[in-house]
Amino acid sequence: MKGSAFFGTFAAMKNLLYFFVLTFLFSCSSETNKTSNLKDGELLMDGKWLLNFNLSDNNIAPCFFNLNKLGENYTVEFINGEEKIAANDVVVNGNKITISDPVFNTWFEGEIVNEKSIKGYWYKNDKTYSIPFEATFSNNLRFLNPTNKTPLIDVTGKWEVDFSPSTPSDHYKAIGKFSQSDNKLTGTFMTETGDYRFLEGNVFGDSIFLSCFDGAHLFLFKAQLKNDSLYGTFWSGTHWHEPWVAGLNDNFELTNPDSLTFLKEGYDNLAFTFPNLNKESVSLSDEKYKGKVVIVNIMAPWCPNCKDETAYLSKLYKANHKKGLEIIALSFDKSNDYRLAKQNVEKIKSHFGAEYDFLIAGEASKIEAAKALPMLNHIMSYPTSIYIDRTGKIRKIRTGFYGPGTGDYYTRYIEQTDDFIAKLLAE
Repeated sequence: MKGSAFFGTFAAMKNLLYFFVLTFLFSCSSETNKTSNLKDGELLMDGKWLLNFNLSDNNIAPCFFNLNKLGENYTVEFINGEEKIAANDVVVNGNKITISDPVFNTWFEGEIVNEKSIKGYWYKNDKTYSIPFEATFSNNLRFLNPTNKTPLIDVTGKWEVDFSPSTPSDHYKAIGKFSQSDNKLTGTFMTETGDYRFLEGNVFGDSIFLSCFDGAHLFLFKAQLKNDSLYGTFWSGTHWHEPWVAGLNDNFELTNPDSLTFLKEGYDNLAFTFPNLNKESVSLSDEKYKGKVVIVNIMAPWCPNCKDETAYLSKLYKANHKKGLEIIALSFDKSNDYRLAKQNVEKIKSHFGAEYDFLIAGEASKIEAAKALPMLNHIMSYPTSIYIDRTGKIRKIRTGFYGPGTGDYYTRYIEQTDDFIAKLLAE
């Protein structure tokens, strides 16, 4: 081969090799940047999604959410029956998505697999607790019905429920209220300390399935009807599960919530001093509260029932403050760090536009709460509300709160409390 021909052939081969290298690098670069250079939210479908939490042992707790695009931003709306919980703090960065709860110290971190799929973890309490999840764009049933079973039962009605019936130390009573339409089921459980909020699910064959995700807690209930009783299991996240049994009973009622917490013998009033959100000491005996009707609300910023009651108390305060109503919320947080406790309270205060006083009362332990308020026989539940008349006398102590998920129980409680406050203000 002559030298000129050799070098011409070599040059051609060099150019061809250069072309292949460029092509390879470009294709790799395009594949690498396929998601990392996406505009915010470009992959995700607008509409209804099914969010499945993987608890353990193939137990899946589902929840629907709507994903809505507003300009360049997304919002999420979690759905439990009639309840819709908005989460507007949604950040999409390439193929990563973060969804933060507006009230509780919880959030999602996920990877966008494609336009119809997200995988990741739900976190709470600064990542000390996590549950894996998978979300898919879906308009299917909330629960999976692999064998296409049609409902053989109708559980609509009021049920007397025993949780952990064979374990005396954990046993407690509840009311189950369910409404069924074909294979769709909604309802709730009410205990002496509160309710399990809006539950939604399905009925397949002789079995029921219910779940709820409220931003702070994740509940899953399963049960099978045998003879005239429901036999089931209740899961609260990954940290707790227990058996339950229920029978229809229209006449069953729980202990009156106004009788569970009371002043111990030797005490005739309530007294405390705690710091407010400006670290200023506040006492019930301060001039601000003298001659006023006062509600002392013992609450916790991680508690969904407390969230429901804060929503109600915020409206009650605005309607009656000028007539002489004061409200003091005593917040018991899971952290004894004042800065973090203040931050958690401020989220709730801002979210509900609550204009009354919030005090940082201590760590969220019923033992610690009892030490902080030694005149009470116990702190059985968050929330607990103490109603004090203009003379400083305690007129009522209400343990727990029945939220909007309880239907007529909630409506009746709101009406009775509105009337009671009006009576105290008129005295």
